[in-house]
Amino acid sequence: MFQHFGISTPVAAVVCLFGSIPNVLTCFAHADGPIAEYSSIEPYSSIEPSVNLAGYPPLPEGAVLLSPAIVSGSALDATHDLLAEIERAREELDADQLPDLPETQRAVVRAMAELESYIQRKTPAENFAAWMRYLKLDPLIEAIEEDGSIAQRGRAAVQLQSRLRGIEAGLELPPMRTLRDAVAEYIAALLYSDPERGIASVEKQLDALVDLFSPQSDESNDDRETKKASSEKPSGKNDDQDSEDAEEPKRSLRSLSELSPQDLAQLELLIGGLSDANQAERLINRIRSHYNEPNLRGWLDGRFVTDALSRPVDNPNDVNDCILGTRLIGNARVSGNVTGQLLPADGHVRLLLRMDGLFSTSARGFRKPISLDTTGTGNVYAARQLAITERGITLGETIATADLTTQIQRINHPLKIVRRIALKQAGEQRPRAEAISREKLRNQIQRQFDEQTAEAAARTFPNLDALINPWLQRLEFPSLQRTIGSTTDTIYVRGTMQRPTGLAAYQPPPTLSMIQTASGYSVLPGGYLGAVQIHQSVLNNTIIPLLAGETLSPKRIESLVSGLGLELPPRQSKTASASNDISSKNSLEPDDELEEDSEGEEDEDEEEGFEVDLASFRPVFLEADDQTLRVGLRGTRFSQDDRELKRTLEVAAIYRPVRGSDGTMWLVRDEEVSLSFPGTRRLTIGQTAIKSNMEKSFNDLFPRELLHRTFPIPNTVKMPALAGSTLRITAIDLTDGWISIAVR
Repeated sequence: MFQHFGISTPVAAVVCLFGSIPNVLTCFAHADGPIAEYSSIEPYSSIEPSVNLAGYPPLPEGAVLLSPAIVSGSALDATHDLLAEIERAREELDADQLPDLPETQRAVVRAMAELESYIQRKTPAENFAAWMRYLKLDPLIEAIEEDGSIAQRGRAAVQLQSRLRGIEAGLELPPMRTLRDAVAEYIAALLYSDPERGIASVEKQLDALVDLFSPQSDESNDDRETKKASSEKPSGKNDDQDSEDAEEPKRSLRSLSELSPQDLAQLELLIGGLSDANQAERLINRIRSHYNEPNLRGWLDGRFVTDALSRPVDNPNDVNDCILGTRLIGNARVSGNVTGQLLPADGHVRLLLRMDGLFSTSARGFRKPISLDTTGTGNVYAARQLAITERGITLGETIATADLTTQIQRINHPLKIVRRIALKQAGEQRPRAEAISREKLRNQIQRQFDEQTAEAAARTFPNLDALINPWLQRLEFPSLQRTIGSTTDTIYVRGTMQRPTGLAAYQPPPTLSMIQTASGYSVLPGGYLGAVQIHQSVLNNTIIPLLAGETLSPKRIESLVSGLGLELPPRQSKTASASNDISSKNSLEPDDELEEDSEGEEDEDEEEGFEVDLASFRPVFLEADDQTLRVGLRGTRFSQDDRELKRTLEVAAIYRPVRGSDGTMWLVRDEEVSLSFPGTRRLTIGQTAIKSNMEKSFNDLFPRELLHRTFPIPNTVKMPALAGSTLRITAIDLTDGWISIAVR
């Protein structure tokens, strides 16, 4: 590409690199006392009259004294609105809207029959039998046919639901996903099968939302005693009113920014329950509207892009042309540079390619009976905009300009009078000849630049959806919604992974100029190659629903931690090999090995002698805040060899960023992994012994360091700026749920 101008790197390489990978500053003020704010819009009557000014410095001229409640009022407006929406939802509860159990049951039976028929038509008998052994549809079919209890049908449905999501190729097929959706609706219908109890359950969920947004205030014993004493004194109120006042809890409002990761997980659980019950749709949408910031960001430094596109131009050409009857033979040269410039755009990357050059020529013109020697110089310019999307490149119109000045160095003829006449005629024709030459030069530059930039547009890029969607659909992960764009300094992508009832990020990530680096704060243009920012809500929308209630061995836990993007020592296992084999086969031909793989896992678990039943609520968690990363899991049962501990347990490791002397950063774990048993009583001697073994096992499981490796780039990479280089992590920032990492 651009051979005539000396450019060897296609512009499409920028997108290839980017494909394989808002500037809002939000401040939250918390105050325990009055806050001085320069403002002229607050009326005097809004000032809290009971504020004690003792101990505070004099106010500056023009300042207005506001109480903390007034300052934080705007932050609580959203909470007020949601509490009002909760009450509206409570008034609109409708038992007729609860899931129809008979209808969802018929849908499940129909989906199972259609799936069985589909597999039977599409695969050989042997593979059909393997799929049936893996799916195990019979328990649910029998429970439905025998009209089993709600619990029996529910257990069979939940077990089938678990088998319908995983890494096995084939689970992404439409009949599989149709059955999975039907089973999910059937489980919801079973949960709300009794209309009276169903509505009561929904009301409790609404109450839990109220408690989440407006928890009851903690009162000291002295306060309670004072209230009790005052309630025993005679008053003018009647007994009913006294009883009503005494039972009214005192609540405090919480802004949405104050909700902890555990609160947000509970919030997701509650709105998921409301959605399953087909209730409070408007409330659900209102809540989700506050948590709809994209939870994935990627950045590519613009200077790297422009440097990769910049090339010198040195293009010699032969001249053989005829202008106004004069045959010109000689040589010409264009020397200069081709550069790239990013332009602001959202939805695509906009790039301006331009060539600035100097044109020079030396030629001899022949026109009987004379010949003349000429030289010429001028400036040439060509430019074209490219709009780059995931699907390809769209080209704008090529623009070219040229100016040219020529000089006659010599007229060759033996007679002086002929030379004089020829010089005079040449001077008269010079403006017209230069105009013709200038236009021909401009057209030539435009044609060549147009042809060579068109080579970039002919390239096609891999279909990212075709690559990742099968995996997302197998695991029942939400699709990756994304937008690419550019500024004058960067190429960026904004992505969102969010389930229908899930929550994304509450606020945008910190800007790159605000994140922590090895040299302090600020990732500036030219100081990095690429950066990625991941919000902890991605985990809530993907891994957590997949692992809720599952049983894990250490090997599977290691796979989970690695799946979070954290580095672990390599470990070869039978299951990993089997998984690779499965993913490389036809989507309906892996199942002769499914049961063998399952048995292999059981053998490995027995060898390990260690397994954990994960909790249904927050089975795994990842919390990033205050420059710490807390990673862990919650379980309900732990067993090792012949010993077992049935208690709620929580294991967490805390990692902190550290700086190296070579300008790199990585994460180092606190010395001990935290192991606790929330809400449990004292352990027995035997259980204490199991706990000691657990602590050792989990200390070995969580690596001491994360993200401490470098990333060598092969010499074969078709980007000279990258080939043979080594990428290092130079920035790690953990703030407000965002994990920001930059490399250079």
